[in-house]
Amino acid sequence: MHERYTSSAEIYDLIYAEIIDYAATGRQLTELIRARKPDARTLLEAACGTGAVLAPLQAEFEVHGFDLSDDMLRVARAKLPGVELRQGDMIDFDWGRRFDAVICMFSSIGYMTDRDSLAAAYRRFVAHLVPGGVLVVEGWLQPAAYIVGHVGGNVAGDDRLQVHRVSTSRLEEDGRVSVFDMHHLVGRPEGVTYFVERHRLGLFTADEHLRALESAGFEAEHHPDLFMGRGTYTGVPR
Repeated sequence: MHERYTSSAEIYDLIYAEIIDYAATGRQLTELIRARKPDARTLLEAACGTGAVLAPLQAEFEVHGFDLSDDMLRVARAKLPGVELRQGDMIDFDWGRRFDAVICMFSSIGYMTDRDSLAAAYRRFVAHLVPGGVLVVEGWLQPAAYIVGHVGGNVAGDDRLQVHRVSTSRLEEDGRVSVFDMHHLVGRPEGVTYFVERHRLGLFTADEHLRALESAGFEAEHHPDLFMGRGTYTGVPR
């Protein structure tokens, strides 16, 4: 069993290019931020991964990002030369400055698996926003939307690199933590490799997110249908 986003870092963009329109995501994020802070100039992405979200946002903002995975950051640094990218954890990162916008996309907030870690992440987000700054967080599935036993699959690639990914799902901790074992079969001219990464994501209701945001000091809103339809939360510091 491999740590999450280690072996998969080099194939992550290939898989998600089939799933996510990053240019459209960048436009939508810009609209959300500008609607609340028209003069926003600086932006920090929590859990920036390979930098695929930050890349289109460079045209609108001075962008920065952090991620827990060194392997993902290695890919991001090659993609975003000159952009400051750091290793860090959502619950205790300290950039040493504030930003006009903080974003956390594609359900990365789900890696907070209990209420304490969720609240800690939101406190760190508000601590990194200027007065009137904007937070955008794309949530993970709510408990009622999670399907136990679901088997998912993706295929991506060409005649030089093929990736087949199959995921299985279950629940832990009284049904509040979703667990995915993601099985990867990767074919290259020199041969085929196989590995598994385990992902554990907390299942929170929209009300739990909103209470945690409000407790952290945000005036927050829930938007159920933005991006991948898992629920997005926007907020400004009170």
